[in-house]
Amino acid sequence: MRKFIHLFIFVILTGSSSILAQSISMSPTRLFFTGNPGEKVSQTVTLQNSSDKDYVFNLNYKDWVREEDGNKVYLDAGSSKTSNASWISTLENAVTVPAKSTKEIVVTMQIPANASRSAVTNSMLFFTQLPQQADKARIQNGIGIITLFEVGLHIFYTPPGNHVKSLDITNISEVNNDKAANRKVAVSIHNDGNTINDATVAFELTDTDSGKEIKLPSISISMLPDTNQTVQFSLPDNISGNFLGVAIIKMAESNDLRVGEKNFKF
Repeated sequence: MRKFIHLFIFVILTGSSSILAQSISMSPTRLFFTGNPGEKVSQTVTLQNSSDKDYVFNLNYKDWVREEDGNKVYLDAGSSKTSNASWISTLENAVTVPAKSTKEIVVTMQIPANASRSAVTNSMLFFTQLPQQADKARIQNGIGIITLFEVGLHIFYTPPGNHVKSLDITNISEVNNDKAANRKVAVSIHNDGNTINDATVAFELTDTDSGKEIKLPSISISMLPDTNQTVQFSLPDNISGNFLGVAIIKMAESNDLRVGEKNFKF
């Protein structure tokens, strides 16, 4: 008897607005809700299918937290202390996006009457692709691999009174590394504001003997209030000498900068 093994590979895409391999795109990829306790608010997200086949997605919810290294960890809905997954609803639990068409999904948030007037909450609405008969028919030689995609929609709630954007550089240090190559500098950041903060972190080195400047590629971050994140910058190979390191944080939609300095000897 031949045994058929169905292997379903899920690829999660949450940081990009498009799935090029499947010709499916979602816009926007983040929804920012606000409103008073007891209020109901809605926004619309659009899925566009530019391919020649129909796609079916199941809708489900997750919580998520970002670890200090920037890695995102997904949790069961309702398990995070900042979860708003139970506040979210849609008219359909599954949606079909026909070939060469778009599908609008209305996402509604019912803010609880007892919701905090200061706490920012978050969750994720996943659109999980369901396998179709045409996908299963491709199974050959007893083993079938079907690649399915999950598109994650970030959902945030910010109370109307939260407007303070602020990031604090708490530490700048070289990452301990026994190897001379792959040396890194870490910039630790704390969101001491009361709203979600998108920012760009830059790091520059100046050779204090020669005056030569080294500008490293900037890194984008997004932080919830009262969270910490450490951003690491890879240093040039064979770097040697005395340097002044300068970290610069530029917050989105603001001219406000945060600057931190530290002397290094490599």
